[in-house]
Amino acid sequence: MSTCRKCTAIWLFCFWGSALAKLAAEETIYASVCREARQVSSTSLAVPLPPEEWKATLARRRAMWLEMLGLLPLPERTPLHATVTGVLDRGDYVVEKLHFQSIPGAYVIGNLYRPAKIAGRLPAVLYLCGHTKGKVNPPYQANPRWFAQHGYVALVLDPIQLGESQGMHHGTYREGRWDWPSRGYTPAGTEVWNAMRALDYLETRSDVDKERMGVTGLSGGGVISWCLGAADERVKVVAPVCQTGSIEHVVVDRATDGHCDCAFWINYYRWCWPDIGALIAPRALLIASGSEDELWRPYGYRDVAHRIRHQYAVLGAAEKFDLVEDLTPHGYTPKLRQAVFTWFNKHLKNDPTPVTDDVTDFVEPEENLLVFGGKLPQDDRMKQIDTLLVRRAEVPSAANDAEWRAFQEATLRRLRESTFRHIPSALYPNLREYRADGAARGGATYGTYAFDTSDGLTLRIRTARPRTDAWHTPTVVFAVQADARSTFAGGGPSRPAFASEFATAAVEVRNTGATSVGPGYLWTLRRVYPLLGQTLPERQVGDLLAGIAVLRREAATGPIAVFGQGDTAPLAIYAAVLDPQITEVILADPPETHADPKTPEFLGILRVGDLPQNLALVYPRPITFVGKIPAAYEWTRQLYQKLGVGDRIRVIANVRQWQPR
Repeated sequence: MSTCRKCTAIWLFCFWGSALAKLAAEETIYASVCREARQVSSTSLAVPLPPEEWKATLARRRAMWLEMLGLLPLPERTPLHATVTGVLDRGDYVVEKLHFQSIPGAYVIGNLYRPAKIAGRLPAVLYLCGHTKGKVNPPYQANPRWFAQHGYVALVLDPIQLGESQGMHHGTYREGRWDWPSRGYTPAGTEVWNAMRALDYLETRSDVDKERMGVTGLSGGGVISWCLGAADERVKVVAPVCQTGSIEHVVVDRATDGHCDCAFWINYYRWCWPDIGALIAPRALLIASGSEDELWRPYGYRDVAHRIRHQYAVLGAAEKFDLVEDLTPHGYTPKLRQAVFTWFNKHLKNDPTPVTDDVTDFVEPEENLLVFGGKLPQDDRMKQIDTLLVRRAEVPSAANDAEWRAFQEATLRRLRESTFRHIPSALYPNLREYRADGAARGGATYGTYAFDTSDGLTLRIRTARPRTDAWHTPTVVFAVQADARSTFAGGGPSRPAFASEFATAAVEVRNTGATSVGPGYLWTLRRVYPLLGQTLPERQVGDLLAGIAVLRREAATGPIAVFGQGDTAPLAIYAAVLDPQITEVILADPPETHADPKTPEFLGILRVGDLPQNLALVYPRPITFVGKIPAAYEWTRQLYQKLGVGDRIRVIANVRQWQPR
């Protein structure tokens, strides 16, 4: 080979090697969330809490847990209005068909199994069903029946949306209810509250020993067994079956795709199952799992069990924790059932004798177990429980500047502690490179910045600056729309038509431009991020702020205003709320409420405030609406007027009319 050809080959090798290395170094969104999930699970109870620390932090950790269930503060314990609609006498046991109201007008439906002959108070088991037919399903009849035939009072409940229970647990899973994360709502919270009220009911019975109550359940009932045990110390024994795993597992294996919303909590504090186990400790906890379960893999539940076992040992209660598993898919086996029955006998009856019998094959006809006889109450408020359970923020009021500034400070602190707790107050993104991209004839000069986010993504900013020697140019920064086909040359068609004397910067926030994930992963991603204490729009706010931090390093960048249109308007609003150096917010067609499922979701934001109130947190900075002020934002305008700065909210016909205030 000639020297010239050798040089060419070496140059090509170096060029393509460098290009490939650069591409390899740019992490995908999937890789990013997997890494974050591993961090959550690997740090969960990595070192068991010493007894003193465990005790000192118990109340705070339980409050955090209730908050993540949407139950802080707890709803009022209103009258249950418990009603028995029928009784089945089956010789050695009796079934009572009953309902009660967990909140006024919201019905919880169940069957209570008890021995036919009772002498004194008995231990009680709350049995929670998975997602089939509820209490009438043969396995869910068989387990409480076994307990009743062996000296327990056992109450089995219908999960919401199943059996005779109304409401819905398939929110983001099937119904597009992206307002649920914004409400801070998970149906796990409803199930836990219903179960807590079931314990309230059991305590009222003369045949129940309230000091000896436990909970168990399969699948969806297994996860609520975990959740209830951590939330309510009245539960002395917890035995989840086939519903134990790790955040790492469900994110990396995309097992979220097989779970509806009630399998998870709103994970503000990035907990994993060992953290829940540390709240149950030192009460008796048995994990029962199938090693062939496609939803909960052994590497997840075994690691969780290992970490929890250490916590129990440190607390001097090693005998109160165990793991039992069988070579089986998702579901019961005789081995798993007998282990659960033995566990309850040991810890509620002080009888460690291994159970050798199993459930019977008898199946009660479904119609015999119906509480309402096939005619459900039409006014059941369980249908609206997703809008009733979690307390929304009240609309604030302020008489003067001092009152509003005090509210502003307190609310911003709450936002940083909850919804935006994973966006640092100071951002230092790594700038990879800057490229000058040329210029349009007689118009703007273009450039591209590439930078790394704190969670490992490489994003880009497309700038368009006026051809002038003057630096410190007023700059409008905006997030690229998800459906933008191109950002070539300063943002391409996605760039709004601001006047040519101003600079613009299009930030390719994640799921735009080169990081677009498409329909094959977007639904999963939106459901995965809350498990990491985040949402996709919240991450995009962080990306927008990181892009602004990069631009501020450039001497050519002057005062920065943010622009948002449609779905990117909330990104602009919250970027300005979190960054007091942003000089102005410019909005076109912003959504009016986070209660609309079509509005970008932010964890628990409605517990703090809705869009018009949160926009007012930028006070006294200017706000510009393009076209018109949507009706909901009249509240914002009126507040500015009340505080004496009404002229700082304006309306312009189009963005070309914009001039910085």
